Amino acid sequence: MRKSLLVISFFLFFSATYAKSIGDYLTSKKDTNYIESYYKDLIVRLYSGEKTHSLSLNDMNMPYRLRYLPNGYFNLGVGVNFRSFGLSLATKIPIFQNSTIRHGDTKRFGIQSYIYSSKFTVDLLTSFLKGYYLVNSSDHFSGYSKDKEYQRPDISSANIGLSINYIFNNEHFSYRAAFSDTERQKRSAGSLIAGGSVISYQTKADSSIVPREIDSKYFAKSRDISEFGVLAFNANVGYAYSLIFLKHGICTLSYILGAGIQDNTFDRELNDVINRWRFSMNHSIRVGVGYRFNRYYLRLGIIRSTQYTNLKYNDLSIGNGTNFMQVSLGKRFTLRK
Repeated sequence: MRKSLLVISFFLFFSATYAKSIGDYLTSKKDTNYIESYYKDLIVRLYSGEKTHSLSLNDMNMPYRLRYLPNGYFNLGVGVNFRSFGLSLATKIPIFQNSTIRHGDTKRFGIQSYIYSSKFTVDLLTSFLKGYYLVNSSDHFSGYSKDKEYQRPDISSANIGLSINYIFNNEHFSYRAAFSDTERQKRSAGSLIAGGSVISYQTKADSSIVPREIDSKYFAKSRDISEFGVLAFNANVGYAYSLIFLKHGICTLSYILGAGIQDNTFDRELNDVINRWRFSMNHSIRVGVGYRFNRYYLRLGIIRSTQYTNLKYNDLSIGNGTNFMQVSLGKRFTLRK
């Protein structure tokens, strides 16, 4: 039933986006005093970035938190944009990969895509991970040091998310200028943003996710958790603003808050009544800073999204989030007609 709902939701979102003609629905008439388009130019970029998924367990009765991360690494890639076509290819940089001795090994597969049209932003995330480590293990266990973290190769997660948002002031504000460089924001401007999202994540382990060695006063009612998941439907609203500095510099900040309902699953064999619709909340933050040197540009982009849920046990709050950071150096080429 949950899988069927997820498939139907994805279909409805995409249908709503592409039901009308692409030219009329996704594009808008830009005010050239605010936005300059490079739609007909070829843009080539070299970029490096990192994306990661975090899992936080918070004790709601006292200030105590456990935070798990997968072993991360940086990518090095090349990308091109021309008209409506865009392609990026990347590979990991071994010298910037965290030590497997200290953080363990993480197996991963996923696709993360951020699409910016004139009127809409579309965020698509699929991520499948296995193998986590506990951040700052020495703060929780006396037997660990900074040379080796507490590792959990048995913890796995599957995350799927789709968010579509409308840019109201699309004639004067451009997401592309800050995050895809196919346009240039000439004057400072902002816009109200609203839309919806569907988010699903599942996490499971061979044994309790809360380590047995943790003091028993923490997570007193939820120490046996080994599997949980969420299917959430949210309505989004937020605001984005781009500040132009030194004529060719841009700093963009965007914050979107989502609220709705979610269906929780939690160790079915322990409690059969946990699966019910409850309040859901998530938020997404984007930061983009860049500067243009004639036809060259340098850009830093950071995107963070987090889904929060409170399960049945009152002493547990779970934060499930993704982080994406990218640094790009690119050049724009004007092609002959």
